[in-house]
Amino acid sequence: MVVGRIGWQIRILSGARLSSTDLSLDVHRHEAVEEPERMEMNRKRVLLVLLVVVILAAGYGTFVVRRGFSAADQPSTVEKFMAQTVRNLGIPRSARSMKNPLTITPALLQEGRDSFTNRCAGCHGKDGDGHTGIGPNLYPKAPELRLPATQNLTDGEIHYIIRNGVRLTGMPALGNPHMSEDDNTAWKLVHFIRSISLTTPQQKVERTATASTAHYVGSATCEKCHAQIYERWKKTPMANVVRDPREHPDAIIPNLATNNVSPKFTKDQVAFVYGRVWKQRYFTKIGDDYYPEPAQWDVTNKMWRPYFVANGTDWWSTLYPPDNMKRPTGPTCDGCHSVNYDIQTKQVAEWNVGCEKCHGPGSAHVEQPTQGNIVNPARMDYISANDTCIQCHSQGRPLTSPIEGKYYDWPVGFHIGLNLQDYWQLEEHNLGQTTFTHFADGTAHKNRMQGNDFVQSVMYRRGVTCFDCHDVHGTDNYAQLRKPVNQICLDCHGSGSRNGPREATLAEHTHHKDGSTGSECVACHMPKVEVTIPGVFVSAHTFAFITPAMTDQYKIPNACTSCHTDKTTAWATDALRHWPERSPWWVE
Repeated sequence: MVVGRIGWQIRILSGARLSSTDLSLDVHRHEAVEEPERMEMNRKRVLLVLLVVVILAAGYGTFVVRRGFSAADQPSTVEKFMAQTVRNLGIPRSARSMKNPLTITPALLQEGRDSFTNRCAGCHGKDGDGHTGIGPNLYPKAPELRLPATQNLTDGEIHYIIRNGVRLTGMPALGNPHMSEDDNTAWKLVHFIRSISLTTPQQKVERTATASTAHYVGSATCEKCHAQIYERWKKTPMANVVRDPREHPDAIIPNLATNNVSPKFTKDQVAFVYGRVWKQRYFTKIGDDYYPEPAQWDVTNKMWRPYFVANGTDWWSTLYPPDNMKRPTGPTCDGCHSVNYDIQTKQVAEWNVGCEKCHGPGSAHVEQPTQGNIVNPARMDYISANDTCIQCHSQGRPLTSPIEGKYYDWPVGFHIGLNLQDYWQLEEHNLGQTTFTHFADGTAHKNRMQGNDFVQSVMYRRGVTCFDCHDVHGTDNYAQLRKPVNQICLDCHGSGSRNGPREATLAEHTHHKDGSTGSECVACHMPKVEVTIPGVFVSAHTFAFITPAMTDQYKIPNACTSCHTDKTTAWATDALRHWPERSPWWVE
């Protein structure tokens, strides 16, 4: 290298004339000498890097060995990055670009939900949050599927992971990749996983902006894009709780002339009919307010009953005159039986529980549908999601009362997307006291208290939502349940499951024959003890078992003697003591 440079310099200094050939030879000579040195330097650099890696690995290994291994540990950032990188590198390019061949429909989404519950919820949680007994104790942890780390993957990537699993993790492959039925199952799961994504920060900003500018357009406007759901919804009690007999000639169930419990009223005097499942009430319009007639129809027993809210049966009863015609339904009823009741104008955007009661004003979404300009309770946290239903299915009172001299029995000012606790206080209860709303143990004893019950339950604390069981868009099952009653319970509480019951069969758990009334989960865990109208009861939603001993001590009806009406609580208690898999203390 030095000789080459000197030769070049001598020629230049001596004024020698250099040809192109001379220059080429000098350059080549220079490179030939420099190449071994460059290779040696690169080799040393590689060795140095490898040495550093080995030292770091040895140090980390020593740390891990001294600390010990535990699947409960949180993976480090490096491990998370490496695991995701290796997983993603293992997905073929052809798989990444695959599109979901299945068109999403409510029925298909329900199939995806069912498959997820049966195959995935044990680790990932029923709504993909990963908060289960298994998920947090895997290594690596079962990811929260609602977050961007999963939602930002392509449909093809999610599908490939479902179909093939992830090596060196707890994620199993779905099954034989050559079975077309299983492949459809995987694509349905992809649709369901997309549906549970949380609202992104950008969508929250868009939703907030929309809330201040959008207006209500009515449920009929939603039919154009959501025809299938709209068709089911319009047949539900939600869509038909308030009916005008002039628009619906069949709205009035009984013959009004047979009313024998109050002064008679005619069809012409009935502006609105309220209800048709358990009871039906009749409202007369005076000025711009509606007032309840003093008679109601008992749908179950097909008989007339008086209607008047007596003192001690609702918190507001003493705050209004003891006369139905001086108790307008605006403050007491209409806020829950309509969309956007305006306490100033006494006008509504829509009567009945329309789409926008749960999804917010829809004008912006109608103009340009996006996920960010409409509210979807399924994409909210479980508290806000449940508040969608609790706003009306609960007994309580507004935080501000009275409002402009009137006492309201619904959360004035609240609409979906806000925090219900800023507007509404659930009716308080002191354990050991029986009140106009609660039994002594805290179980409700009157209707419209599903929310009061539910927030006390283990189900609520585990993040279960009302619409995990009910579909207010409409089903063919009782109470708009997503599935027949026992089936929906056994999805999560199958025999021998970690969620219980622990017995090998349902009959061993219930001590009743399969298919009998006593073998239904709700018979014991959701007994009909809450009065909607005298003699007609609806189910409790605490999911707790009420023992016969509690009936003796607190006067709370129990499932055993409510069904076996010819038996005593002593008989029932003795029977439970002879159930071998039950602790004797459990029945006290």
